[in-house]
Amino acid sequence: MIEIKVLVTSALPYVHDMPHLGNIVGSVLPADVYHRYLKLAGHDTIYICGSDSHGTMFEITAEKLGITPEQLVFKNHELIQEIFRKFNIEFTFYGITHSEENKEITYHIFNKLDENGHLIEEEMELPYCSNCNKFLADRWIEGKCPHCEGLARGDQCDDCGELMTPQEIIKPKCVHCGKGNIEFRKTRHLFLDLPKFEPWLKEWISGKSWSPLVKNFSLGWLKEGLKPRTITRDATWGFPVPKKGYEEKVIYVWFDAPIGYIGITKEWSNKIGKPDEWKKWWLEDCKYVQFMGKDNVPFHSITFPATLKGTEGSWNLVDNLVGSAWLISKDVKFSKSRGRGLTTEDALEIRPVDYWRYVLMSLYPESDDSTFTWEEFRRRVNNELSDIIGNFVHRVLSFTKLNYGKIPGSGELKKEDREILEKLEKIHGEVTENFERARLREALKGVIHLAKESNAYFNNQEPWHLVKKDRGRAATVLNLCCNLVRSTAILLNPFLPESSGKIWKFLKDDSEMEWDSAREIKLSDHEIEKPIVLFKKVTQPELKEIKSKYSKETSEKEGPAESKETPGEPSEEDPFPNLDLRVAEIKEVKDHPNADKLYVFKIDCGEERQIVAGIKEWYNLTFVFNEPFDGLIIRVCVMSIYIFF
Repeated sequence: MIEIKVLVTSALPYVHDMPHLGNIVGSVLPADVYHRYLKLAGHDTIYICGSDSHGTMFEITAEKLGITPEQLVFKNHELIQEIFRKFNIEFTFYGITHSEENKEITYHIFNKLDENGHLIEEEMELPYCSNCNKFLADRWIEGKCPHCEGLARGDQCDDCGELMTPQEIIKPKCVHCGKGNIEFRKTRHLFLDLPKFEPWLKEWISGKSWSPLVKNFSLGWLKEGLKPRTITRDATWGFPVPKKGYEEKVIYVWFDAPIGYIGITKEWSNKIGKPDEWKKWWLEDCKYVQFMGKDNVPFHSITFPATLKGTEGSWNLVDNLVGSAWLISKDVKFSKSRGRGLTTEDALEIRPVDYWRYVLMSLYPESDDSTFTWEEFRRRVNNELSDIIGNFVHRVLSFTKLNYGKIPGSGELKKEDREILEKLEKIHGEVTENFERARLREALKGVIHLAKESNAYFNNQEPWHLVKKDRGRAATVLNLCCNLVRSTAILLNPFLPESSGKIWKFLKDDSEMEWDSAREIKLSDHEIEKPIVLFKKVTQPELKEIKSKYSKETSEKEGPAESKETPGEPSEEDPFPNLDLRVAEIKEVKDHPNADKLYVFKIDCGEERQIVAGIKEWYNLTFVFNEPFDGLIIRVCVMSIYIFF
């Protein structure tokens, strides 16, 4: 693999409140997973993020708490870092936009835009609360969105992501006092002349290989036509505007926050004693990958690139803008501002961090909104994390330790051995390709696929029989299986670093993890530890207790539901606790190679599975599902099949 230099950033968390699970999976966690892969693959890479710390929300809250906005910002800055530490988010550096370094870079870019004629002065009407006697900048005004009737705050809708002017908000009210005594008064402000950049932006974005979600969203914005974007605000918290006549105003948070990626990198450079190191990532050749939720896409695909372009400097612009849809719970978007969603503290009380990293990344909304439900959480933990990965690791290492005390040496390989190694090579290549393209959910599916194939190999070889009649052959099988455990640990590491590290400890592998070594057989005649269970299943009674305590339909006064049933025991409320009925799409049908009355089905029930059914003597399905007809593959459901998982 050719080593490259990659700068990774993710949307800067707005630290007015603590992040919830939707925030974490939207940008910070996938960026961490991607960055961990880059390091394992040997690339020169840094992951830069930080707290977005300006905006009028801090003024409102600080006033209520009787402290300064700066005190509030840095208090929350420390709290949010602790949350990220608990989620094993491994930044190269996590800084803050309220820093001297970011102020310096922001002023430099502001002045360059001004010199190059890209800032214009305009008089505008802004909401003014006659009750509070102040202009209502940013999120001091809220009401109904004119596009979707969702919650519009300041200049953007929380629900649909549309930008708007405060005048467009339906039934506006002042957040500060809660009253609707809103009028609009004239005041002068500075604007970035975005329409000047339209031709360049269209050409630049059209040439990018971004996901349809990001590219179409960005081009759709351009199709509607750009308007000048104000970059100053009537407020007191923020960087004062460095221009005569505007000293009483501050720079609008949307302007200095994206510049914060550069400012925070410069802050990191100063911290490590290399003041010019930041230039290596922002002014020299480098691949730049950004992660964020879809509501933040326009700021990073249009306004921030236009801002950097307008300086006429040699800034690195984003190469791959990875945008995610929303993680919603019971069809409601997580929103910390409206008190919905599971908090990170609650989540970690339910299960340790790797359970959440797995579930969130398996639901990572790469193209469409994903829905989090407690039933889905249980299914992902039990059927995938425990039954596939945990089961494979535990049974292989336990059996090997019991019968050989260590990983035995390998003998001559047979056809089936070479086949599983070929599958390892193929899956490794697919997972690598998906990582390189930042298709992280697909990469995780590949890791699960490897564990499935490895487990199938273990089952088919039946080492529990071999060890009694041919210990040499059994040793070869177990040698391969233990090395497949090692490969699984490496591919799993970006997603579940703690669990991967535990597997590494079981294997007593003192080498440094390297991505490409997952393709190789490394361990032979090698001591191992007796493994412990990696993942605990979520029982039906436990699920009921969790839902009683945390589901949004439940009153806050209700505590956890008490349950005396043992796991899986029928009750009057749930007579079939272990029954899981799902509708599955049949993807492929084949004749069973060793049975005349059986079909082999490949199905998709949210994950791909293979099952067999004894219905061949009544239904001829291979033609219906697999034969071409006028150049098309007919996929017709000719019957109802109920599948019990």
